[in-house]
Amino acid sequence: MKLKCILRTIVRIAIGLLFIFSGYVKAIDPTGSGIKFGEYFEAFGMSALEPGALVFGVLLSSVELVIGLCFLLGVRIKLASLGAVLFMVFMTVLTLILAITDAVQDCGCFGDAIKLTNWQTFYKNLIIMPFVIYAFVERKNYRQIFGNKTEWIIAVFFLAVPSGISIYAYRHLPFIDFMEYKAGVNIPDGMIIPEGAPADIYEESVFIYEKDGKRESFTLENLPDSTWKFIDAPAPKLLKKGYVPPAKDFSITAPDTRNAVHEDIFARGGYLIFITSADVGSAKLDNSNALNGLYEYSVNNNISFMMLSGSSEQANQVYVQNTGAKYPVYSTDATVLKSMVRSNPGIMLLKNNTVLKKWNINDVPSTDELKGLLSENPEDIIAGSYSCSKRTNILFICIVAALFVFFSVKSFYRK
Repeated sequence: MKLKCILRTIVRIAIGLLFIFSGYVKAIDPTGSGIKFGEYFEAFGMSALEPGALVFGVLLSSVELVIGLCFLLGVRIKLASLGAVLFMVFMTVLTLILAITDAVQDCGCFGDAIKLTNWQTFYKNLIIMPFVIYAFVERKNYRQIFGNKTEWIIAVFFLAVPSGISIYAYRHLPFIDFMEYKAGVNIPDGMIIPEGAPADIYEESVFIYEKDGKRESFTLENLPDSTWKFIDAPAPKLLKKGYVPPAKDFSITAPDTRNAVHEDIFARGGYLIFITSADVGSAKLDNSNALNGLYEYSVNNNISFMMLSGSSEQANQVYVQNTGAKYPVYSTDATVLKSMVRSNPGIMLLKNNTVLKKWNINDVPSTDELKGLLSENPEDIIAGSYSCSKRTNILFICIVAALFVFFSVKSFYRK
């Protein structure tokens, strides 16, 4: 009996930690979660729901975090176990469909923190499912710590936590930057394939020929004679993915010539400010004057300054007219821009092509702040970005740990 109690406790804590981690990495990057939901809606022909992708992303992370906190702290276990079972059943079926159809490359179950293939995600869900089912079967044997009313109040409070985290991260920036263009990354280096890096491996090429109404497949080593008629050469199937540079899709295109100019821009060195916008049509324009002021300061202090847009040239011209922007606007892939800064528009400061710091459009740095940064050691700026992120996440971990200790003690004395 005691062994069974220990097993129930271990399962409860394990499920709680897993759901908390999964929910937290999504909650701190609501924009990324919204992008992933947008991919789902597009893949399954539900484009009408795309405007609500961000809301769905926040709801998903909130549900996961609430389930995780309830499990870890032993609150509303009956309801949490039911929620966990329904959640895992739905996700397991969904990931199986994704694994078979490959409609979406990455399910985003752990946000951008951990990338898994669809089959890996499906197998992961199969491993987790028995533990969730066990917790559901044993749900009535978990001890209730507080009265029903108190536990409902606690559960509602749990729901407010991830929502608050997501709102803050959306208005500013994610607490952790998991993307390819985080502080400390040198963009040109991220575009290079290192010597000796593994290349893509494909199955042997096949060529289809026909003779006397009969079709056969041949390889390069045994091609038929001229009496056979060539029909088709299907693209060879990818067997194993090779090394993919983190910034493989990065490029900057001049609006007038349509030529790639990023190499020339990177060759300048020194300080560089990018204003990033995947879609200038939906960009927030409230702080346009602050951006214009930042541009004037940059011009006067020999700092390269430009906007990277994922929109059409016509849309870019409308943006310039609406904001009075005097800085040049170049073209970059919209997907890349969404990865660079989780804001529309966003601001990125680089030195010698290495990312130093990023800002949400709600936090446009003043000229005094920028002047102070330019006087600092670039490595200290990067370290400062990591330090701030680290403190925030440690605080969250400490709060959860303290609650776990408190609720565990409360449960012990309730016995």
